[in-house]
Amino acid sequence: MTRTERLLANPNYKWLVVALLFVSGFLNLEDRVVIFSILPLIRRDLHLSDIQTGALMTAFLWTYAAFSPFTGYFGDRLSRRRVILSSVCAWSVVTVWAGAITSTGQLFATRFMLGFTESFYLPTALALLADWHGRRTRGRAVSMLILGMNLGPILGGTFAGYVGQHYGWRVVLYVLGGIGIVHTFLLLSFLREAPSGAAESEGTPAAEPVAAAEAKPAFLHVLRTLVSIPSFVCLGLVSALSAVAIFMLNTWFPVFLYDTYHVNLTQSAFLGNFVLMAPVMAGTVIGGAISDKIGAREPRYRLLMYALCLSLAIPCPLLFWWARRLAVVLTAIALFGLFRSLGECNWHPVMYELVPPNMRSTATGITNSFNCLMGGVGSLVGGYYHSTLGLQGVFGLVSILVAIGVCSLSLAYFGFLQRDMLRAQQSGVGQLGLVPDSTHATAHP
Repeated sequence: MTRTERLLANPNYKWLVVALLFVSGFLNLEDRVVIFSILPLIRRDLHLSDIQTGALMTAFLWTYAAFSPFTGYFGDRLSRRRVILSSVCAWSVVTVWAGAITSTGQLFATRFMLGFTESFYLPTALALLADWHGRRTRGRAVSMLILGMNLGPILGGTFAGYVGQHYGWRVVLYVLGGIGIVHTFLLLSFLREAPSGAAESEGTPAAEPVAAAEAKPAFLHVLRTLVSIPSFVCLGLVSALSAVAIFMLNTWFPVFLYDTYHVNLTQSAFLGNFVLMAPVMAGTVIGGAISDKIGAREPRYRLLMYALCLSLAIPCPLLFWWARRLAVVLTAIALFGLFRSLGECNWHPVMYELVPPNMRSTATGITNSFNCLMGGVGSLVGGYYHSTLGLQGVFGLVSILVAIGVCSLSLAYFGFLQRDMLRAQQSGVGQLGLVPDSTHATAHP
């Protein structure tokens, strides 16, 4: 028995993989946003204009979006372990480089390079998790990775603010980049590759990959395959709509608190971020556990859970129209984040049931790219309608977007999912344990 086979047979090692990718995810998001925690110091030293300051995230997002489909494809074509190692090491080196810059041009060069190097990570990491974790644990595994990424800006931002204030902004970037380089050596020592599709059939020897997983299809073939899965297309639409809604809230909710309730800037920044993020983290952990419990019985129910939780989130932003007290608004936005995250933790586990193992990294890369582009649209839409509809009207648009997403999920669940999962089972994605439903079978031959 090889070392990989022994690790695959060890039920505890797959959680070490989660822990390693949890730390990587923490650094992945923190390294891209840490600059905003120390931005006043950087603006002072480099004399950035308002336009240059605003373009810092745009430079990252557009680069990340442009490369994500292709870097995700590399995660399906090459060793996923090596792609992750290279990505973590590369973005950590870029972060150290950012600490040594002396001009605005160099600063933007680091943002472009960070977008490129980080775009390799998430699609590949999520695909590797699916290779190590079967249906019974995938929801929790994905939730822990997403939790690590959400913790990055909260804990890392606090660290960056303190260190930047006392030791300078360059030290912040040197330290974070250095931590990433050290973490690369931990990944090199402990992270192992799993055969593509190894966890698809948990009742069979784990080291035997799904037959179709060994193929390396061309990029255009992957695209044609993905768009031929109606349930996946519906998932992609929901993901894009959520990105618009989330960026609208993240961008404008602190402004809403400041303008409407006249809290100071420190309070609006803290409340605007904490109340948005804390419920999301709680919902991610709780939702992952619930998703695994229901998904082990019937994988289709994950999508139903997704739709039901998003339905509960629809009315929350509408409460802004009538709320007179700050506590009501904070409760509404917290419930919105909780319900949304309870549902969204099902996105990747459902996708894993539909998409072949050798296409999952590409699928995530494509949706990541589209989400980044649509997220930028969300921020712009909020600004465009701010003066005409008011922020209450802008947040009303969030409810409309979520409602459209629920309709898309309902269409997938009642119209396409049974057929798509049966087709995936027949093509070797996994033993889904589905019993054909005569009604669905006749409606979708």
